[in-house]
Amino acid sequence: MSSATTRPSTRPKTRPGGGGAAGGTVPRRRRATVLVLAGTVLAVALALTAVLALAGNPSGGTSPAGAAGADASAPAERVLGIRPADVVTTVAGEPVTGAEVLRAARALRAEVISEFTGRDLGPGFWERVQDGVTPAARLRERAVDAAALDKARRTWAREAGLLADVSERGFQRELTAGNRRRAEAARAGRPVPGVPSYDEYTYAQVRAAELDSALSKLYAHGLDLSERRLREQYARAAVPGAPPFEQARENVRRQIVLQEYERALRARAATDPSEPRAAASPRPSGGP
Repeated sequence: MSSATTRPSTRPKTRPGGGGAAGGTVPRRRRATVLVLAGTVLAVALALTAVLALAGNPSGGTSPAGAAGADASAPAERVLGIRPADVVTTVAGEPVTGAEVLRAARALRAEVISEFTGRDLGPGFWERVQDGVTPAARLRERAVDAAALDKARRTWAREAGLLADVSERGFQRELTAGNRRRAEAARAGRPVPGVPSYDEYTYAQVRAAELDSALSKLYAHGLDLSERRLREQYARAAVPGAPPFEQARENVRRQIVLQEYERALRARAATDPSEPRAAASPRPSGGP
């Protein structure tokens, strides 16, 4: 055995994959430079993502996020970006919920789609601008108007003692109770006018017509329906070949009542100033 003493090597240790500093040893200064460059690349990527997002939404973020890329058959919830429990606006202090707006939107969507004829109904349909407006914005405006009008109708009916609960929950209870009565009548062999049971869309229309009829009759008591006004209305509305005034008197009277009632109802439907409909995001309520 040799008596020579083995000295430790003074050459730098290498990492697998190369020799010396070039193969595996990274100086601290170079590591710091790599980290700075990585951070810069990440920041640029994030900024580019933000720019592309804004480019894809020229309105600056006011359009519902879910509508982007949706085709004409997309559900109303996605198109409008509204949830059933949202409070979209208020009328006379009463909340107009997302459930009420969405019900109106589903009833109006075919009408709105037909107005944007000649358009590609595929992905992106709801966000393509035509004449300065998108189908999604048009649908939202009309749906909120319709829901606000119905809320005004129901609050007026409550004042007149025709209705107890003007909320969406109250509407659903009415629908359920009405369908239960119709089912019981059918089982008992009693005649059931109309359909055996209502869906919420048909019931909303039927109930609105019933309340309009009752409220307009009550409202007529305070209107000027004198002979003079009836004749003036007839003179303005009569067309060549119209029946004489004496035969048209009741129709003229009904026309005045409906016009005045609709004007008063729309005035009541004005949303509360403290709750503008164009407010940024709908806020959640405790429930519909």
